[in-house]
Amino acid sequence: MKTKYLPILGLAGLALSGLSAHAQISYTDGDLILDFSQSGHSDVEVDIGSLANLVSLSGGSAYEVGSYSSYLTTAGSSLNSLSFTIFGLQNAASGSVSAHTAYLTTQQSGASPDTAPNDLTGSGQNTLRSSELGILGLQNSGSLASIGLLPWSSSNPAGSTNGLSFAIISSGNANSYTSRTSSGFNGAPNGFPTSITPSSFTSGSVTADLFEFDPGLGTSQQAVYDGDFTFNSDGTLDFTSVVPAPEPSVYAIFGVGLLWLGFRHQLRRNSI
Repeated sequence: MKTKYLPILGLAGLALSGLSAHAQISYTDGDLILDFSQSGHSDVEVDIGSLANLVSLSGGSAYEVGSYSSYLTTAGSSLNSLSFTIFGLQNAASGSVSAHTAYLTTQQSGASPDTAPNDLTGSGQNTLRSSELGILGLQNSGSLASIGLLPWSSSNPAGSTNGLSFAIISSGNANSYTSRTSSGFNGAPNGFPTSITPSSFTSGSVTADLFEFDPGLGTSQQAVYDGDFTFNSDGTLDFTSVVPAPEPSVYAIFGVGLLWLGFRHQLRRNSI
């Protein structure tokens, strides 16, 4: 397994990205989708934005992505025996991420990361991509820039833009996560990728490891560990990336550098 570290955005990008993490209103290629499912209830899906955005906000520390108890209540679901999954698809190449890169979480049962999933074959990558496109309501030949998340609203015509931060989808919908994964997530490693809360989830948390499968890395090193999503008994979801926060010594060096530049500037002014 090869660990990939993603670049942290600048301060300006950080300020702007903080808004989109909680109020993502339309799907963009590469966004991660949080899906909740519970037997007898509709699925709840939330667009939580891009991995790069979450990494910039986390920086190696736990970052609260959002609170979802009210969403689940609206769908009639509870926190007990609740399945949750985070998945996504970078359909078109972007920066260092190859086209058709897929994202999936697996439940953690030990140290982080628990067990790296099996890397995908070429056919496995294609079938996984097809499954994710189906859940997103997209066709293989569709333009991700113009086609909205159709399953989020069955009345949305092709080409519309989704204006919701979350959606409730009937589990019987052919494109729902529940329907698509009822017999296993096609192409997914280790079978059905989902994490499940205890039957009485009144305290504690459940952690899922996020992996990306980048076909550009080759089939022997696709399973790239990106960090952890932790779902807490209060209905909040946290993300911790593998990118560590800067050490205090880094800030100290940066501060000394600024003082030195200021001192040089003052000397130049005094010599004029």
